[in-house]
Amino acid sequence: MGLSLLGAVACGAQTPTAVDATDPADTSAAEAGTADAGTESAPATGAASVDDVYAELGDLAGEERRERLVEIASEEEGTLRVYTSMNTEEIQPVVDAFKEDTGLEALVYRASNEDVLKRVLEEHKAAFDDGADVILNNAPEMELASREGLLAPLDSPATEGIGVVEDDWAAANLLVYLTAWNVNTVPSESVPSSMEDALAHEGPLAYQYEDTLWFATLVTEWYMNELGMTEREAVEEIKAGLSEGARIVDGHTLGANLLASGEYDVASSLYHHTLVQMIEDGAPLAWEPAIEPLIVNSLGVGMHKETGQPAGALLLAEYMLTDMQQMLPEFGRTPALEGAPGGLPAEYDPIPVRLDLYIDNREHWEGLNLEVVNAIGGEILAE
Repeated sequence: MGLSLLGAVACGAQTPTAVDATDPADTSAAEAGTADAGTESAPATGAASVDDVYAELGDLAGEERRERLVEIASEEEGTLRVYTSMNTEEIQPVVDAFKEDTGLEALVYRASNEDVLKRVLEEHKAAFDDGADVILNNAPEMELASREGLLAPLDSPATEGIGVVEDDWAAANLLVYLTAWNVNTVPSESVPSSMEDALAHEGPLAYQYEDTLWFATLVTEWYMNELGMTEREAVEEIKAGLSEGARIVDGHTLGANLLASGEYDVASSLYHHTLVQMIEDGAPLAWEPAIEPLIVNSLGVGMHKETGQPAGALLLAEYMLTDMQQMLPEFGRTPALEGAPGGLPAEYDPIPVRLDLYIDNREHWEGLNLEVVNAIGGEILAE
C-alpha cells in the first residue's frame, strides 16, 4: 500500500484532470472512473460546511433526517464526486441507486487506493476547489487522509452498528481475514483449533506473502497482548512453528483457489467474502469453528473537509453506511453493518487492524514479515 505518498506531493503539484488512473502495478485498478474532475462548478448555495449541516439536522434521525438532508442538498449546486478504489461495476450501481432514491447525481473517479490518496493530496495542495466530496478508500489511506486533516468529522447515527468507526471515517465494507482449510484433505479431528495449530499444520500450508497489516496485528494483539510474548518471541514462535509443508502464496483469490483444489490443506489468511461465495458455490472449504484471532481491515468512507456540497456529501456517506450495506453481498463483499445479510456472524468479534503500527512503522513490520517469508523459503506462487 502506498503509505509513502505524503512526501510524493512535495513541490509544484499540478491539478490532475484525467479520470483514467490505472496503476499498472495494481491489477485491481484496471478500470477508470467516469467523473470529469477538472470541470469547475458554481459555488454551493446550501450550507457552508458539514458543521452547518449537523447544526441544521439537530437530533433528526431515520427518514426524517434523510428527507431534510435531501432538501438541503438540493439547494447545493454542482454534482457530487466520489473518489474510490472500489471496482466500477460495484460502485456504479450504488451511485445509480443513490440517484434513484434521492434525486442527486454522483460522479465516480475510480483508481487504485494509492492513486486515490495521491490525487486528494495533490488537489488539496493545488487549492483545487472541485475535487472529491466523498472518499471511499482502503483504511490505511483513509487514516493518512485523516492525519492530513482532509476529512470532515463524521458524527452520524448511520455509524451505529458499523464494525469500524473513527472520528472522521467509518468502515463501509469489511475485509475480514480468516484461516481456512480444505474439508476433503483435513479430517475433522485434525482441524486446527488455534492460530498456532494452523501455522504448524503438517500438511501443505498457504501463507500469504504481503499481508503485513494482518501480520502486525497478529503479532501485537494476539501473540503479545493475548499470549504475553515479546515482539521478538512472537516472531520466533511463528517461524519455529511453521511446518515443512508451508509455502508462500501472493494473492488471496489465488490462495483460495489453490486451497479449494487441494493443493493446500490450510491457508493462513483469506477473505471472508471470498470464502463465503466459494462455499456457497460448492467448494470444499471451511473456516468455522473460527480460529482466533479474526482480524479485520476495511474500506472506509468519509467526507472531504473542503467539500462544496456538505449536505450532499453527508447524504451520500450515510447512504453508503446504510442502504449500500444491503447491496454489498451482491458484489461478493462483506457488509460493515452488524446484522446485515452476508455479514460476519454476530457471535464473532474481530480485531481491527493496527493502522497506527503499520503506518508509523511500515518498514519494521514488512521486515519482520519478510523474516517469516524467508524462513519458509521456496518459490512464491503469484496470480
